[in-house]
Amino acid sequence: MCYTDCFNTPEKIREELSTQEILRIMDEIADAGCLELTLTGGEPLTRPDFFEIYSHAKKKGFLVTLFTNATLITEKIADRLAANPPARVEISFHGATESAFESITQGRGSYARCRDAIRMLIERRIALVLKSTLMTVNKSEVLEIKKYAESLGQALYHVGEEIRPALDGSEGPFKYQLNNDELKNFERQDKAIWNEACCKNEESCGVCQNDRQSFHIDAYGRLQRCTSNRLAGYDLRKGSFVDGFYGFLQDFPCPAKNRHDVADGVCGVI
Repeated sequence: MCYTDCFNTPEKIREELSTQEILRIMDEIADAGCLELTLTGGEPLTRPDFFEIYSHAKKKGFLVTLFTNATLITEKIADRLAANPPARVEISFHGATESAFESITQGRGSYARCRDAIRMLIERRIALVLKSTLMTVNKSEVLEIKKYAESLGQALYHVGEEIRPALDGSEGPFKYQLNNDELKNFERQDKAIWNEACCKNEESCGVCQNDRQSFHIDAYGRLQRCTSNRLAGYDLRKGSFVDGFYGFLQDFPCPAKNRHDVADGVCGVI
């Protein structure tokens, strides 16, 4: 999840990649043949240089997806996105009511700002996906969120069941996780969600393919296999993307687990 109440210190923020470092890395990624790029965070719109980064990604030919909590989207930002639209915008939307939503985001007024941003993006016909993480604190509202997304007419909806540890590896977030029986009871309440869950359950376990198909780069230039694996990374401030992707990542094992392993909080890496 991306919380609106951010605990990053100014000192940590100053360690983030500079604009020029990001553009250089983006050039290397494009030269390596990457087709799709997701801009995420944290909250990417907090960067003053966001549109410089975004515009460069579009110029390089990437299919750009923007992950955001939407609370910083204004009419001006919505207009700029509409003028050079992303492939889609995916918004974290964790509660159907203000009380549930803001108990998760910890940001007063975030519910109204998010709803307003959704309206602005819908009016400009920007491809939109609303996403929720199923938790103990919002399990009674997720189906209402799905109905709200469907009522928008042009927005897709996705609910995720995976709860991840905090970035420092602590297990605090798992207190919000549903057990397997609760997950199954929830899934049975909606045909589409149940069908998706059944399909996931039929997938076989094996070696994770993320390092061969995708990658993650954090705000400090560390190239990693995925957002769940923060145990090791390749420093793109010191080396090239090609060396990191085709060298470091290929030698770093990461056993995959199936849906129920994840639901139990078990991961071969974390």
